[in-house]
Amino acid sequence: PTPAKPRLSTRIAPPSNWCCRTMPAYARPRARAIETVGRSVGRRIRPRADKMFEDIERAWHQVDGYGQVCGRLASKLVPLLCGKHKPTYQPQRDMGDYVVVTNVAKTVHTGKALDQKRYYRHSGYAGGLSYVTLRQLIASNPLEPLRRAVYGMLPKNKLREQRMRRLRLYPGAEHSHGAQFKPGLPAFTAEFDHKDSPAVLRPVTRDETP
Repeated sequence: PTPAKPRLSTRIAPPSNWCCRTMPAYARPRARAIETVGRSVGRRIRPRADKMFEDIERAWHQVDGYGQVCGRLASKLVPLLCGKHKPTYQPQRDMGDYVVVTNVAKTVHTGKALDQKRYYRHSGYAGGLSYVTLRQLIASNPLEPLRRAVYGMLPKNKLREQRMRRLRLYPGAEHSHGAQFKPGLPAFTAEFDHKDSPAVLRPVTRDETP
């Protein structure tokens, strides 16, 4: 018997001057699934998590305000609340930690600030401007001068309120956060070697556990 003739393809070879838009449907190349190592065709792949948006691990810092100047102490607390001491700091995120300040009532004020510094407020009506001096503010609430100093130094954005909620002020040496300051936990004692130097963070030891 005579051998069968090979079947000729009915697909016409496209001219060289055709492009994808002018090429008819029968002449376009067929779409095929691309198979790579570790990937199954037709299965949705979970996107890779970005490390820039991982959960923030917040530590606790204890600061002793005994004998510290109020304004300089506030300028050293702000970087801890913002998280500028971390290598992963991002200005658009709240990367800060918790700060516990004790002996706030024993902070000092230099010069004639007790009588010359004024805190103004306005009632909203005509002639409603009033003020209190620093001495009067300390007599009513000894924690308020440091809180206002820190609040004024924080960046004026939407993160300021939640950063202020992590600031815990106590007039004496005792505080109610003993469970957070234990060995093995992210807890530190902040010390200041110089008036212009940043805080030196020292991990809490077993002897310092309240």
